This record gives sequence, C-alpha cells and structure tokens, in this order.
Amino acid sequence: MVKIHTVKPVLRTLLFVLTLICITSSAGAQTSEELFNKGLESFKWQKSEEAAGYFRQAVQADPGRDIYYLYLGIISHQSGKLSEAEDSYSRGIEINGSERDRLLLNRGNLRSSVSDYDGASSDYSSVIDAGGTLSSSALLNRANMELNRSSFLLAVDDYTEYLVREPESPQRATIEELLNLLNARLASDALTAAAAAEQIRMEEVRRLAEEAARAEEEARRAALMEEALQSLSNSGEDTKSISAGSENIREDFEDSALED
Repeated sequence: MVKIHTVKPVLRTLLFVLTLICITSSAGAQTSEELFNKGLESFKWQKSEEAAGYFRQAVQADPGRDIYYLYLGIISHQSGKLSEAEDSYSRGIEINGSERDRLLLNRGNLRSSVSDYDGASSDYSSVIDAGGTLSSSALLNRANMELNRSSFLLAVDDYTEYLVREPESPQRATIEELLNLLNARLASDALTAAAAAEQIRMEEVRRLAEEAARAEEEARRAALMEEALQSLSNSGEDTKSISAGSENIREDFEDSALED
C-alpha cells in the first residue's frame, strides 16, 4: 500500500510537466504573432526601441517568417543601424518567402545609400526580373541610383523603361523633363568626346609627321656623311700616289748628283 501511494504522486507530477511543456510549446507559436503585432503597434507610434525588441522576440520565437525580418530590418534601418538592418534583410531574403521582393528592395535602398552601387543594382535587378508588383519601384530606384553616380546613359534607359511600364505615373512630367536634360547632357558629352578624340588624332598625325621628318633628316645627314667620307677616302689615295712619285723623283735627283 505504501508503494502505491508513492508512485501515484510521481506520475501526476510527470503528467503535469508534460502538459505544461505542451501548453508552452503551443503558446510559443501564438506568442510570435502576438509579439509581432505588439511590435507593429509600437512601430505605428514611432517607439523604435520598443518595436525592435518585440520584432527580435518574434524572430526568436519563429525564425521562419520573413515578415519579421523585414520589419526588424526597417526599424534598424530607420535607426541608422545599417549593418544590423542589412543582416536582417539578408536573413529574410534567404527564406525566399512572400516578402522577398520587399526585402530585396529595402536592401537595395540601403546599399545605394552607402554607395554600394553594384550590390544595390543586383538587388534592384532581382526585383525587376521577378516582374512582381514592386518591379516598377525597383526600376525607378535603380534609375535614381544610376543618376546619382553619373551613369547617365543607364539612367536614361531605366527612366524610359519606367515610363513605358507606368504611363500614368504621377511623376511622369518630372521624369520627362529630367530625360530631356539628360539627353542634352549626353549629346553635349558626345560632342566634347568627339572633339577630344579629333584633337588626339591630329596630335598623333602631327607627331608621326614630325618623326617622319626627323627620320628623313637623319637619313639625309647620314647620306651626306657617307658622301663626305667617300670623298676623303678618294682624296687620300691621290695624295699617296703623288707622295710616292715625289720620293722617286728625289731619289733619281740624289743619284744623278753623286755621279757628278
């Protein structure tokens, strides 16, 4: 009888612990959503630190929801914590969920703001190629980025494509005016480049002509020197002959004098 009474409390304790674990696990999934909603509420009232805390807890409770990473990234981004923001966006993108385009667009905006133009262009292009509802926004943002880094030809292409996709855009007039200015700048740059290229070509022609003239002058001088050397050589042979003749004459004279 004693043994029976000692076993039953132990079983009741084990059942209680197992039930508590099940309830805690079940509440955990619900808690992530609740935490996220509390974060949204704080976010709405611009309580950034409070909202960030809720979003972090939501991520910890359920790391498979990309929307949690999106809002955690937004809070960090707005707070100037750019490294943390990019990390949140990147982790959300890896999930490849329903918020992928928004995460890519936001990361592209962040990268553009820190002059990581290649990275930003890659993010924008991914959204554009996906062809979703945010593709036009990504196209416009990429155009603005290309303009900021003075890639005017690429900017013209993107702005033009944006107007084709969004003919009723409220920014159409502004973009068309900008396109006119950019095209005028490109035309002016083309003329300047052509003039510079022509100047370089003329300088090269002049340099080659001067080199040819110098080479011709050197060749003329070399020919004159050769001619002078040949002339001196010929003159040396004549002198040698005359000298030899004079010696013979003197020897003949000396011999005749002795005879006398």
